[in-house]
Amino acid sequence: MKKFLKGFAVLIGLLLIVAAGFFIYATRGLDRDIPLEGRSAAELEDGRYQGEYEGGRWSNKVEVVVENGEITDIIIIDDMLFTTADFSQGIIENVLEDQQTDTDVVTGSTVTSSAYLKAIENALDP
Repeated sequence: MKKFLKGFAVLIGLLLIVAAGFFIYATRGLDRDIPLEGRSAAELEDGRYQGEYEGGRWSNKVEVVVENGEITDIIIIDDMLFTTADFSQGIIENVLEDQQTDTDVVTGSTVTSSAYLKAIENALDP
């Protein structure tokens, strides 16, 4: 019985260490400030432009489709960890509606929103 309790205690300890490591990884960088410049596609020729943002778990890569000086589509090529399709689609819809990266971010997910917007900006960088 003592061996069982000792083994159980070791197992619980290991699980706590793994959970703490995950928590540290998931919250590291939440105070990150990603500078955004508010780019549009007005000066770009028609075509497909790729951009990415490298920032740990917020790293992502997108392709921006430009037609007649307007952003017509944004395709996520390499998505970031711990996000949902609904969230990323919301940011994309904001950019498509405003036709620039100076758009609303999702409250409570400022770093995630900014990481998507920075990848889009990098794609629109002439």
